[in-house]
Amino acid sequence: METTEFKEVQGFRVWWAWAAVIALNSLFIYAIIQQVVLGIPFGPEPASNLLLSILAFASLSMLYFLYSIKLRTIFNDRGIEYRFYPFQTKSTFIEWSELSDAYMREYNSFYEYGGWGIRVGAQGNSRAINTSASGNEGLQLEFKDGKLLLIGTKKPEEIKRIVDIQIAAGKIRWGM
Repeated sequence: METTEFKEVQGFRVWWAWAAVIALNSLFIYAIIQQVVLGIPFGPEPASNLLLSILAFASLSMLYFLYSIKLRTIFNDRGIEYRFYPFQTKSTFIEWSELSDAYMREYNSFYEYGGWGIRVGAQGNSRAINTSASGNEGLQLEFKDGKLLLIGTKKPEEIKRIVDIQIAAGKIRWGM
């Protein structure tokens, strides 16, 4: 049997969220330069320099937080490992033997799960883990207990190749 491993790291890439946080950061940087560096009060009722600095720090922290959001997945002969940083403190591991089925499928994150992240589907027995970078394709996992998990990906062909190897080895069956 061919030994393989595929790793994928996806970030949070919603342009309007990034635009809003960058605009907010730009505003606070401009305000600090004007008020603290140049000594010109920012606005008709300027905040204190301390408050302005705290708000700028909070805004920069939001920018870093958006940048830090990552979905890391590893697919190999043992199973699937994923971690949605910073929301999960440790990785989750799924052995192939826990699954009754696995297949690639298209999905609509908003319609089926209400957005991105670690989400619960409308039926209650389905979950999704994805980022905005995942696009609209994912690996649908069906567990032996009937629960479902969809893992979003930007590289469906790579994941399909790993799943095909597991099917050939008799670890899971190929769905739809």
